[in-house]
Amino acid sequence: MSTPITFVTPRYGADVLGGAEAGARQLATRLAADGREIAVITSCASSMQTWADDYAAGDTVEDGVRVRRCPVDRRRAADFDALSDRVLPRGRAVSLAEGLDWIDQQGPTSAALLEAVEAVDRGVLVFYPYLYHPTVRGLPRARVPTILYPAAHRELPLELAVFDEVFTGADGLGLQTQAEQALVHQRFPATVARPQALVGLPVEMPRGPDPAAARAALGLGDEPFVLCLGRVDRGKGTHDLVERFARFRAERGRGRLVLAGPVAEAPPAIAGVTALGPIPDEHKFGLIAAADVLINPSFYESFSIVILEAWLAGTPVLVNGWCAPMVEHVTNSGGGLFYQGMADFDLALGRLLDDAATRTALAAAGGVYVRRRYGWPAVSARLDGLVERVSRVLR
Repeated sequence: MSTPITFVTPRYGADVLGGAEAGARQLATRLAADGREIAVITSCASSMQTWADDYAAGDTVEDGVRVRRCPVDRRRAADFDALSDRVLPRGRAVSLAEGLDWIDQQGPTSAALLEAVEAVDRGVLVFYPYLYHPTVRGLPRARVPTILYPAAHRELPLELAVFDEVFTGADGLGLQTQAEQALVHQRFPATVARPQALVGLPVEMPRGPDPAAARAALGLGDEPFVLCLGRVDRGKGTHDLVERFARFRAERGRGRLVLAGPVAEAPPAIAGVTALGPIPDEHKFGLIAAADVLINPSFYESFSIVILEAWLAGTPVLVNGWCAPMVEHVTNSGGGLFYQGMADFDLALGRLLDDAATRTALAAAGGVYVRRRYGWPAVSARLDGLVERVSRVLR
């Protein structure tokens, strides 16, 4: 009989878009569809900005997954950004007590959630991601073997000493890329000896994309465009992309950039740039397929599902060359190009836009890579192997 798995994640639900929590839901629902015994322990929140209780507390069954939502005792502190500005730049000089206070202030804090974690007495607990209160405070209370699915990338919080016990306290590690694994080993050398696997995430296209329907529904007309799909936020690199694209467009005298996703911070209004805001899920793959190129300008990604989805939709990608996991995907697949400076951005994007044959060849190579490496059978086999190894750990 397969080992039961309980995921612990700060928020969970079909309307939780993007982020590590969406990755946890992908794994949970796919495992449940295969007949596995899967549960989730989470908060009642849907927004990481406030951690307000948007869902009702209690137990539900969603897509075959047993979900327990626990009320939040304290929302994210109103002055949390100011606190982070004082704490994070000091890195490992921050004391354990101060680091734990930062975790508590960040939230979501929930005594009921921690009690639910401690009550699990069968199978394996999977904590996903590393950064939040449910993992930092919950993992030490586990009574069964644990797997940390950190979704780690280079960022200031990773340097806090409070995470040393989190990474070294887990019985196993589920990692997404070689770049993430190298980062974790460098930062937490003791993790080298832990059971671990490059599990990744399942990436599949639910149905054939309809570019024409997406163009019509979103008012895009017939004009060619490049696409940035995800949260519109300075921290995700969208403002940097808008500035680069504006210079690129000025040189060429034409071009269109479409931003699609929730707007956390509006970009400057620039000719040739359209911000659609959130788009209906039914048109997601159609929009990707309609684009000539998908660009991910983020510096901070641990996996980047969107570039893998682009390849499945037949669209090549251009990614930020300072983001190691995305460069890893592009290099291993041959499915796109990357940039670091302004000149290579112009050169790479110009090449992609001017050469349809190159676009087709790159997208095809990327599609082969995704189906082979991140189709559900491959991901499931890697995760199953890790779970079975970790489940033998004695507590």
